[in-house]
Amino acid sequence: MPVAAQDLDRELFNPILGSIVKVEAVTEAGGYSLGSAVPISAGHFVTSCHVTAKAVSISIQYQGLRWPVRGQRADGKRDLCMLDVPKLSEVPAVRRSSSRNLKVGDGVVAIGYTFGAGLSTQVGKVRALHAIDDGTVIQSAAYFNSGASGGGLFTLDGRLVGILTFRLKGAEAYYFSVPADWIESEPGSDDSYRPIAPLGDATPFWSQPADRLPYFMRAAALQAREQWPDLLMLTQEWVAEESSNPEPWFIRGEVFERLDRHNEAVTAFQRTTELNPQLALAWMKLGEAELRLQHLDTVQKVIKRLDALDAELAAELRVRSGIKP
Repeated sequence: MPVAAQDLDRELFNPILGSIVKVEAVTEAGGYSLGSAVPISAGHFVTSCHVTAKAVSISIQYQGLRWPVRGQRADGKRDLCMLDVPKLSEVPAVRRSSSRNLKVGDGVVAIGYTFGAGLSTQVGKVRALHAIDDGTVIQSAAYFNSGASGGGLFTLDGRLVGILTFRLKGAEAYYFSVPADWIESEPGSDDSYRPIAPLGDATPFWSQPADRLPYFMRAAALQAREQWPDLLMLTQEWVAEESSNPEPWFIRGEVFERLDRHNEAVTAFQRTTELNPQLALAWMKLGEAELRLQHLDTVQKVIKRLDALDAELAAELRVRSGIKP
């Protein structure tokens, strides 16, 4: 059953809601950049560097008061900035979990400030998991806007798995969070934080020129525009460059399905399951493609495999195929 924001365990999530803070950055030109931040240890918060990139001063707003940020430590490529707020040490750190523990279809909760104003809680599902730079970027349907950048993406049991980072405008279910795995486990010494000043030319991975974006971002843009032939060409290039990555094969399978090229879809999904035998959704897609070809013996084998990975998906495929247990 889908989970809505009002259905969340309030005893579990109220302390989390109370710990997410608003970030206000003043730029050299006198303008403001607004975002959100998550406490990761006493007096230390993590946010998105694109919120603070042009700042000459930064403050944290918590319980109606402003608290000055003394320094920040930036990982510009990953778009993660650690803020040092020594006078605000009472905010409890959130619990964390690895994005590697997620699977497609899991429920997640995006928490951040809507356009820098009220705190927003949006529930959605994980739509895709993208391997990059020794981590897993999370694509979800949990809505957030620019004011929520730097806020948290949480599991339904209240663990931080990602930092809300970027989205594809005008497209549903294209909201991306960088993994909590990238947040340093220790806040570091005081001298590791630089005084607040513009960060310079540190461009995050997701804001590069189009031809330098990660493959998964280029693919997502083509998917949103339903440019299937172009997407096939891109995934062919992607497969050639990252031969052990199951993601481009999975996307190829989905495109072939949309183009009613079911035999080619079967081949693509088979390759996906070879590269990642634990990917339940790939087995489900393989079973659906084989069902369209009326390969019921193969569908039965897929159901047996799915039973061990995801009983709900196995049951769904069994109903669709009419194959009895």
